[in-house]
Amino acid sequence: MSTCKECSGEVSQGEIFCRQCGAGTASTPDSAAGTAPAADSNEEELALFVGKNSDKYLHKFRSFNRNGADSFALTWHWPAFLVGFWWLLYRKLYLWAVLDLVLGFIPYLGIIMMFVFGLTGNYLYYSHARKKLQEINAAPGSDTIRTASIARAGGVNNVAVVLAPILVIFIAGILAAIAIPQFSSYRLKAWDMKAKQEIQDACTRGATLFNSRPEKMEVNPDDLLYAGLVRSPEVEMMLLDGRRESFSISAKHIKGRTTYYTDPACALREERQAPDQ
Repeated sequence: MSTCKECSGEVSQGEIFCRQCGAGTASTPDSAAGTAPAADSNEEELALFVGKNSDKYLHKFRSFNRNGADSFALTWHWPAFLVGFWWLLYRKLYLWAVLDLVLGFIPYLGIIMMFVFGLTGNYLYYSHARKKLQEINAAPGSDTIRTASIARAGGVNNVAVVLAPILVIFIAGILAAIAIPQFSSYRLKAWDMKAKQEIQDACTRGATLFNSRPEKMEVNPDDLLYAGLVRSPEVEMMLLDGRRESFSISAKHIKGRTTYYTDPACALREERQAPDQ
């Protein structure tokens, strides 16, 4: 039994954090004298292994060690939740990164895994760090070699930092290549639909004129306007034949590809322009 150097509380053999204040325990005299270190790593080794943002991680790690034994506790980690695959890759948790990538392609399961990694990311990283440190401390070698091994095994994978924006740009390019033609297709359909609606309205009004006035044998464009037809400047409409027995109209949106024709019964016929014309 020893005492904590921060609060003087009792610290049991093997504990790496004080139960009273959470501070890291001091190195044992044997380790300070240069003998082989204990299998359990201390807080300084964890900090060296984590490297960047070690203070934030050590604060979370204290939740996972009670009475010298590791135990799971729920914590929250935003990077593991939002960009789980990249965070796992960045922190060298490669097997977990592959698992996250594979599960991400399964419908709905990918969303569930986001929350799972958000709640367990800190513990997964703590367990990974403890396992690596135990392997390094169990291997023979000087303190200098051990320190270098810890720094090399831990830290971050800077390749992930470079690959992330490249992949984002690549995915954005693919999405743009898919979305732009689709958007253009939707616009063409909308323009053609506008011309179709207007020619149907014009033909219906012309047929109504003929039905309401049996003596009228022919209509002109002004008759259709007087009957309530509303013209759009972007739709090119032409009265091809105003006679009762052969009444016909054509219409095409100036940006569309389809020209519409009507017959005396207001049935539509379409002629689609080729894309390269």
